[in-house]
Amino acid sequence: MSLTRNTLREKLTPGTGAGEPESVVVDALDGYIESDEQIHYRLPGKGSVVKAEDGKTNTTTVPGNATARAVVTDRKLVFVVASEQQSSAVAISYTELKDIDAKDGLLRSKLTVEVWGAGEYRFKISDSSNLGAAVNYLQQASRCWDQVIATLDDARDHSAEMGEAIEAGDLETARDRRQDAAEKIEKARDYLDRFDIDSPAALQEHIVSVERERNRTEVRTRISRAETLITEAGHHTKNREYTQAYRRFWYARDNLETAQAIARKGEISEPTEIEAKLITIENRLSHLEVRPRALAQQACERARGTDKLPVEIEAWQEAFEQYRDALTAGWGTDIDFSGDVDELRSRIETVVGHLIEGRQDLAEQLEAKGDKHRRGHPDTAREQYDEALEQLDTAHQLAREFRAGDAESIRTERERLGSKRYNL
Repeated sequence: MSLTRNTLREKLTPGTGAGEPESVVVDALDGYIESDEQIHYRLPGKGSVVKAEDGKTNTTTVPGNATARAVVTDRKLVFVVASEQQSSAVAISYTELKDIDAKDGLLRSKLTVEVWGAGEYRFKISDSSNLGAAVNYLQQASRCWDQVIATLDDARDHSAEMGEAIEAGDLETARDRRQDAAEKIEKARDYLDRFDIDSPAALQEHIVSVERERNRTEVRTRISRAETLITEAGHHTKNREYTQAYRRFWYARDNLETAQAIARKGEISEPTEIEAKLITIENRLSHLEVRPRALAQQACERARGTDKLPVEIEAWQEAFEQYRDALTAGWGTDIDFSGDVDELRSRIETVVGHLIEGRQDLAEQLEAKGDKHRRGHPDTAREQYDEALEQLDTAHQLAREFRAGDAESIRTERERLGSKRYNL
């Protein structure tokens, strides 16, 4: 934020060794000095600023009785040439400074600064009493800014890589990049202490800003990752992949809680969506726990409510799979799908009994249909017999696995039908 004219005059007065600042200089600097910027030196000059670049020189002068000043702040060097008729100012940030040199003689002193990609500026000094101290400050400030900004740029790069890793689900790399960014930020703070100058407030704020942006990046990308995981969990739930669904919800919750902790610790405005998504996850986890049993019960009701044997068998099969999921899903996790284990096992046995009986009945119906086509349409008969054999094979497998029904009787029936089919 720029200063009012009176405030700017006050900032130019103390500690400069040059007395009350001229009105034309104050006017010329309007818009070049920020409210939190510190002015360290105000060097009087001799009426012009010379710029040399690519073998050519350009001298900045203004009409009238000109006043020239080189103003050294904690952020930049400003050359000012001003009169009542006109003024000119050139601001050079410390990250632009390539080299600083000064010649201090009895008759003539000159400040020369080289700028990256823009040649050099030459400024004649009329009073060199503060020139040595100003040059020392410029040299240290330039190195300090260069090293701090370069280090913070590295921190930004690591923060961006951290965000990419989080969104990709690579939390190990994300942790490494976050640590790399933190180390760079601390290294930038160390640089401020190494130089024999007051730590520029702008650099201190820049460090805080980069650290805050790293935290914002992690909060933002963890929320995004959580959204992806919630979506994936929904797909797994629909596909009856309950353990995978639970793990996705768990990872989503972990990302959101981490984002919440970072926001609070880093004094960042906590996104309202975090709490809403955490509530959503808890609701969906509660639903996930009861989903297999609820779907199994619905399937049982469908099986009992139909008089179509194929539909009944399909419903019993679904009930069997859902009850089995309720009993086995979630192993190795904290979620409890099963409820009462003994009750679930009892229900599975009941459903398996219905399923075996239904498949035997369907095999009998299919065999009867095959018998009708045996004489005139043998190929159709074989198809019916093959489907009947598949039903008996499944029934026999269930009977053996769960010790339900009469596995030996089913095997005998299957051998009889197989012989009948292959002798057709």
